[in-house]
Amino acid sequence: MINNKKVLTIIPARSGSKGLPNKNIKKLLGHPLIAWSINSANKSKYVDDVVVSTDSAEIAQIANKYGARTPFLRPINLAKDEASTFDTLEHAINFISKEEGLKYDYILLIEPTSPQRTNLDIDNAFEKLTSNTKASSIVGVAKTESQNPVFLIRMDKNNFISGYENPKMPVVRRQDLKNKVFFFEGSVYISEINSFFKERSFYHKNTIGFEFPKWKSFEVDDLDDFIIIESLMKAKGYSFG
Repeated sequence: MINNKKVLTIIPARSGSKGLPNKNIKKLLGHPLIAWSINSANKSKYVDDVVVSTDSAEIAQIANKYGARTPFLRPINLAKDEASTFDTLEHAINFISKEEGLKYDYILLIEPTSPQRTNLDIDNAFEKLTSNTKASSIVGVAKTESQNPVFLIRMDKNNFISGYENPKMPVVRRQDLKNKVFFFEGSVYISEINSFFKERSFYHKNTIGFEFPKWKSFEVDDLDDFIIIESLMKAKGYSFG
């Protein structure tokens, strides 16, 4: 709870994963990938409830073991590739509201694919959001340097290149970049629930960004990502306790 408003965390974890089969329960530093997100949410001083939305009984069992609730199994139509995040969250919020009679003011979406996110990141994001009277949503962002438009190029049918922003391709050092450019990095999504249903998204004119460092912005999409992230977390001294 923050400012007397209750917080519901939803962690989506369907069983189907083409890039890395069974990635949500693959062991990362000795614990299932999904367990790291459950742990960060449970350690947050503002989170009141942690729910995992999954279509898998096995994932549900593991989620329960690590301290999350699984009051339902996600319908098959919401476990397909084409199912939207909004539809998945809408189903979870409505189930919890109608079937359990529980009401919340904020929705926190955290995905298992960003295990580097910690409870401190969650808490700091909530504090940044609630300190801004005009914002109703906050999402994780990270600064991009190598993919800054200054460094991007076009290539024609004959493979000749030209600058994306400036055809002359001026040489610019990374440390001399004038404009900061960010990308959505996926670690944290928070919104007032009323705003989320109104906008049907976390992204709108009243959304602010919460900056994550580069090393926390990696997401688990395939085995290469998994190896990189596990190495980073080990080097950074991550501990599950």
